[in-house]
Amino acid sequence: MAELKLDVEPKHFKTILVGVDESEQGYHALSNAIHQAREDDAQLIIATILEMGDLSTISALHLDFIKEKRQELESNLAKYRDYALSKGLKNVKVVFDDGIKAGEILNDEIAPQVGADLIVVGAHSHEGFFESIGSQAAYIARNAKISVLIVKD
Repeated sequence: MAELKLDVEPKHFKTILVGVDESEQGYHALSNAIHQAREDDAQLIIATILEMGDLSTISALHLDFIKEKRQELESNLAKYRDYALSKGLKNVKVVFDDGIKAGEILNDEIAPQVGADLIVVGAHSHEGFFESIGSQAAYIARNAKISVLIVKD
């Protein structure tokens, strides 16, 4: 029987990317990402994505609706950043994007752009009009080239 080598140094992350939607799971993901960033003295990137593919045709034609939703999400991003700073983090940035699928944007575009070495997302998203980051957690887990933390409340 082979000897177990359990004296392994844990990975210390340098750039943590957290995807936050407007759900309780998203808030849990943010809380866990803040904790890990504080533990590792890492940069925290907080991302929110407006999924255009989930808009109904009628809503997609109403630019005022899209503009209002975008402003709401960007305002919440500022609140998430302020919250992370209030918890003692020093290096916090926010990213807003839009596209068809949040998981693909987070994993395939934003993570490489910011040099993330950990992605944190909630296991489930909110119920509602927009499919959001949590519902894409399985995609991220299967396709990420970096470590992934999927948070359940």
